[in-house]
Amino acid sequence: MSRRPPLPTLPPVFPPTFRTLLQKLLARGRAAGTPSEDRVRSARARLSQSGTFVGHRPYERGDDLRRLDWAAYARTGSLFVKQLEEEERRTAALLLDLSPSLLVGDPPRRLAMLRAAAVLGGLALARLDGIAVVAPGAGPAAIAPFAGVHSLDAMLHHLESLPVVASTPEAAIELVLQRAVPGRVHWLSDFAVPRDVERPLHALRRGGARVTGWLPELPGDHTPPPPGHLRVLDPVNGEELVVVVDAALAAELARQLQALAAAQNSLFAAAGARLVRWPATHAVDDAIAAWLPFLQRGAG
Repeated sequence: MSRRPPLPTLPPVFPPTFRTLLQKLLARGRAAGTPSEDRVRSARARLSQSGTFVGHRPYERGDDLRRLDWAAYARTGSLFVKQLEEEERRTAALLLDLSPSLLVGDPPRRLAMLRAAAVLGGLALARLDGIAVVAPGAGPAAIAPFAGVHSLDAMLHHLESLPVVASTPEAAIELVLQRAVPGRVHWLSDFAVPRDVERPLHALRRGGARVTGWLPELPGDHTPPPPGHLRVLDPVNGEELVVVVDAALAAELARQLQALAAAQNSLFAAAGARLVRWPATHAVDDAIAAWLPFLQRGAG
């Protein structure tokens, strides 16, 4: 019986050079948030599960049944959900995709994801009340809360120790909703199968979360391989396939890549969420300038 080959390994995730860069980035992020901006941010109202009644909307499948207005049903014969207003919650969640598919690329997409999570999590520790790292499939480590800038090292250690494991987006959202939906959810993934993400995204929207999807892009996400021989390796079972790429196949691959990107964009737009694409190569750049656009989007 053949043994399964080992999964591809990552270079050091948070080497000293990155930790030094992270401290500089977080210092910039803290400086970007003035007291007046923080007051405006915390004063924003959003629709949620508790607070002041502000109106109704038609019931949608999956809504919290505790928010149904039975008096309105008695009057109209239709189901309506109460919309309530509360102050923006000053917590956030990092929702991480641990799938083996993120091990591909140069640099590996998983390396970019974990470093992005470190920046986003560090900003939350510095400017919010806390951050929850949600990693479906990680067993006892599937949910880990952190609070305060003093817990930055503990959060980095936790991120480094997360396993490589396949899980479903449905399981991911289940974990987030178990903790009550935070004000913001940063979802880091390759979103390789858009239809699997649709229901979870809408479930988060109904729960009141503000979702941003973060997709570290590889050059191959837009450009098909040139004509010649393409070696394809499955990172899970180690199976290898050599494919001859001619002009027709290259054109079809380009079409499918465009269709995938369009489906991802449409999916997030329909759920009222942002999808941020950024080059995975920036994750291994030690220059602050490479990270500034990412920092501005993460702090906004």
